[in-house]
Amino acid sequence: MNILQLIQKPQRRGAEIFAAQLSEQLSRYGNEVLLVSIFEGDAELPFGGKWIKLNRPASNRFFDVKGWSDFANLVKQFQPDIVQANAADTLKFSVFSKMLFRWEAPIVYRNANQMGDFIRSSFHQKFNQFLLNQVAAVVSVSEASRKDFHRTFRFPERKSVAIPIGIVPGEIELMQHEEGMDVNLTSPYIIQIGGWVQEKDPLGMLGIFKEVLKSRPGLQLVFLGSGPLESRMSEHIQRLGIEQSVFLVPNQPNIFKYLRKAEALVMPSRIEGLPGVILEAMYCRIPVVAFGVGGIPEVLTSGQTGWCIAPDDQVAFCKALVEITGLSEYHKSAVLEQAHAQIINDFKVSQLASRFGDFYKGLLQ
Repeated sequence: MNILQLIQKPQRRGAEIFAAQLSEQLSRYGNEVLLVSIFEGDAELPFGGKWIKLNRPASNRFFDVKGWSDFANLVKQFQPDIVQANAADTLKFSVFSKMLFRWEAPIVYRNANQMGDFIRSSFHQKFNQFLLNQVAAVVSVSEASRKDFHRTFRFPERKSVAIPIGIVPGEIELMQHEEGMDVNLTSPYIIQIGGWVQEKDPLGMLGIFKEVLKSRPGLQLVFLGSGPLESRMSEHIQRLGIEQSVFLVPNQPNIFKYLRKAEALVMPSRIEGLPGVILEAMYCRIPVVAFGVGGIPEVLTSGQTGWCIAPDDQVAFCKALVEITGLSEYHKSAVLEQAHAQIINDFKVSQLASRFGDFYKGLLQ
């Protein structure tokens, strides 16, 4: 098959990283894969095949006839059997290109989140409904995301499936052995990795951490990422008086230098599809404490593979973090080994690429 994978831009975000990993694996299975990014970005992604960067201005994202035309020309040259649009602006971009310039390949939309939680108005609902009426199928990142998608848009269930994201063990093993961090972390620390945005709730994590410090006064908290809440986070850290215990670290090409030494990965998100960093932490045998939103309960089971907390229960989240630090090595090791085994058995990109391939073939037939 010829498969065109469309991503928003070169960035170290779950949707783009997985699309690149998936593209690499699909290529190894004998498919011709072309990766196309819409907007400018400077991140490296794990794909060694042909990658065309359109470098379109994000300011034109709602009316980019030139970009839609350029993409249509690529489609007509490459002649893909499938065009997969991977989250965010890729849906709008691919649909308008197809409608205006009349190319034939079916569009598969990769639903990487809980889209229903992002609908803010009836116009927003109708606009997305219009776009989705033009796609051939939807692949959701979790069963929870698939059900939310069906409820929100009444999308035909026969045209949708849930296939999770995954990990590439070899890549992680290589990256874990790199040394050197931008911050000198000499005390035990927990880490939150992801965008500094409302749905990830880093401000809520600061409140939880303040309570944890009462039981673990030497603990530190690292936020690894970037986003529009940075100034508010800095202000909140000062207001809580924990500036000696909290570090804001900008996005890193290698998160594993920080993750591998953490006492726990924390994820207090309000909205999630299925975050890849949870799978990476479980593979690395790092304890995970997360609110059970979106697809997180599908992989994280309290007492078995991690600590999955009822959404918004900050008291329970705090207790779980304190509990982890007091666990015997035997008990902690049992949980972490089960988590690692689950990732190896069910969440390797090599396995998931086969499922994507089968889904594409079924769609074309």
